[in-house]
Amino acid sequence: MSLRCDEAKPACENCLKKGFQCPGYQQRLQWSTKHERPTVVNPTGPDNFTQLVTAASASIVKSVSHAANPPSGNAANVVPATPSTAVSRESSSAPRSATLSASPPPSSFTLSPPPQSETSYTEDATSIDNGTLIPVARKNGALTSASRQPQEPMLYQQVVDIPTFLIEHWFKSVCCSWSAFDSQANPYRRLTSTLWNTSTPVFYALQAISAASLVERLPHVIKDTARAAPRKAAEAIHKELVAFSTGHRPRFPVELLLSLFCMSSSMCWMESRQLGQQYVRQAHNVLKTLDGQTLDPESQKLLDFFKGCLLYEEALRSVVSEEEIDFTNMLSWSEPADQGPSVSATPHAWTGVSADVFRLFGKAVALCRRSRTRWRHNDGTSYRILQGAMRDIQEATLVEESLLSIDISPVETNLTPDTASNVSTDLYNATQAYRLSSLLQLYVTFPDLVAKRMPDLTDQDGSAVWNTWVSPLALHVTEVLRALPVGSMRCIQPLLCLCAGSGLRFDKKVPLGRGHESFLLSAESTTSTPSSASGMVSEREFPFATVPEISENAIKTSQARSFIMARLDQLENSLPPKPIGVAKLLLRAVWTAYDEEIGLTRRTHWLDVMSQPGLHSLFG
Repeated sequence: MSLRCDEAKPACENCLKKGFQCPGYQQRLQWSTKHERPTVVNPTGPDNFTQLVTAASASIVKSVSHAANPPSGNAANVVPATPSTAVSRESSSAPRSATLSASPPPSSFTLSPPPQSETSYTEDATSIDNGTLIPVARKNGALTSASRQPQEPMLYQQVVDIPTFLIEHWFKSVCCSWSAFDSQANPYRRLTSTLWNTSTPVFYALQAISAASLVERLPHVIKDTARAAPRKAAEAIHKELVAFSTGHRPRFPVELLLSLFCMSSSMCWMESRQLGQQYVRQAHNVLKTLDGQTLDPESQKLLDFFKGCLLYEEALRSVVSEEEIDFTNMLSWSEPADQGPSVSATPHAWTGVSADVFRLFGKAVALCRRSRTRWRHNDGTSYRILQGAMRDIQEATLVEESLLSIDISPVETNLTPDTASNVSTDLYNATQAYRLSSLLQLYVTFPDLVAKRMPDLTDQDGSAVWNTWVSPLALHVTEVLRALPVGSMRCIQPLLCLCAGSGLRFDKKVPLGRGHESFLLSAESTTSTPSSASGMVSEREFPFATVPEISENAIKTSQARSFIMARLDQLENSLPPKPIGVAKLLLRAVWTAYDEEIGLTRRTHWLDVMSQPGLHSLFG
């Protein structure tokens, strides 16, 4: 037991009794938390600063212990194991996970990860080998794993570098889904595997297209990068364009063309109304310049490949664009001098479908689009309008004759016998579907072409053309599309669905006998449930309805609409969803317009419906 100083003068009596020298009275200061009130202090650094440091240290230690060569550079990026392994993968399998390298592209700025939001994605230390990503949620300023209780101790986690993740995602997923025919012959995989870390425009273009493919599924992680990467890519592409136009790039501008096509395709993935036309027109000018030059065999081979890519891109724009320059560019493609009656279906290394068929498809749709734009924007008629209409019909006749004269020959592939048969069949069906879709659009827009084929046809209101020519052809295109698996050449299927669906019109109302819905026509009734979509009406549900009153055309049309919408639902789950969602809205609007005018003399054109706000995008 301790005694306090009794403060006696001149000395403490207690100390004298004990024989101690009294130190005198002293105050002791002692910190007490009894009456403390907690305060929140904003840290100057990130909330997970300690975790970042720990994860970075663990990563450095792991890299040093496993790397064969010391790192060189300041930022970690991803590279394929070897260019050969990146090229040798076939379309049925995704490329292997890329390895980490510490050398960014020369003279390029590595994008920083976006600011931490409510949810961020890190790589669990326990699953680094299999590359599994787990979300880490932020609660009260601290990071806690979404799969663990907050009070449990956190395991070490390796921070995912966003540019590294995006480059790796390109090789693993985007290149497969973006390419209709991804194989050893796909130059995009081969060229990007060697150029991504040496070319600034390719480096940022690959990040932009990867971020665009993920922005709907990982919005909190990718949103900021998806906005920044296209700006960086555009700046790098502009510098390359200046260098090419001034002659400072004497070699073939392969990295410039790669970047232009990556950007042109992916703009609509983030904003459905963005068509990327500026990039396609720049690619058109570059290829036009190269086409007049004398090139070595390897460069000429690349030129032919990129011309096929440009054909496909301009065909896509001809569906949705209303600008004359896009019509002119598409219609300016000349017919090959050596084209015979048989068109080889040898696949293009990126689009799959033969470039000759895509050229005719693009011309057919461009003529249809230009014709509808002319009539829609001019209330009255004049000599100039009629002259333009006659010119469109003449050009459409030439395209129709070319489409009817070609014979799609069997496909020859270099794949193994086990897969060559399936791929050959799929390529044949896809090529045939685009050829038939081209004819379908011509007959929908220019019924005079049908009248030339059927001079005895009497058609007062246009219904005869639809019933005897257009509707059967649309149903046939749907059957060809049905034979094409949803996972095969999926990136070119949305446009086929749209073209086939544009010709699915009921010939007459189907009375059901009771209720306010007196006919089986609405988009909801043809897409909601299998029973209604099939067009089958049971006597128990509708006792006054008799099966003979439902025409065969009504049943087949209803089934075809249901299939088209189901196929788009499947594609929406495996492709960037925004353009597919627009295609579904457009088809529903088109079918509603068709159903409301049965029995009337007017015929709404589906391209006129697409001119409404929010119903156009790139459908491929």
